[in-house]
Amino acid sequence: MNQRTTKKIAQKIAHQLQQNNGGIVLLSGPMGAGKTTLVGEIVHILCPTALTSSPTFTIINQYAENIFHADLYRLWENDTVAATTDVSKINQIMESTGLLDLCVAGNYVFIEWPNGLKLPGAMQITINVKENGDREFIIA
Repeated sequence: MNQRTTKKIAQKIAHQLQQNNGGIVLLSGPMGAGKTTLVGEIVHILCPTALTSSPTFTIINQYAENIFHADLYRLWENDTVAATTDVSKINQIMESTGLLDLCVAGNYVFIEWPNGLKLPGAMQITINVKENGDREFIIA
């Protein structure tokens, strides 16, 4: 993965989030694509003293008073609706994890493996891995 490209993308995203005084970022892509790395770069721009780590096992990490990083992979694995947009399953996950309460103005919330999660105003980032190992970032 090209670290320089990741840092440039992180700077653009962090700047946009800071202009909006927070926001929700949904990150999709295959395992190992660099979702956690990108979040780490963004968080370090927002809060240089934050120590970031993967929330794969903790589900949600808090890096500062208003910066949160969730990884929903373990909540979807072995689920027959993982690739669907089952609204009741999504609502159950959002409520049971407390993630719904964190998605408020002024917070920075990064969610990996959103699997159909739709939140109004959320930035969606998809990271694709090319055959040569380079990353393609699609931001919507």
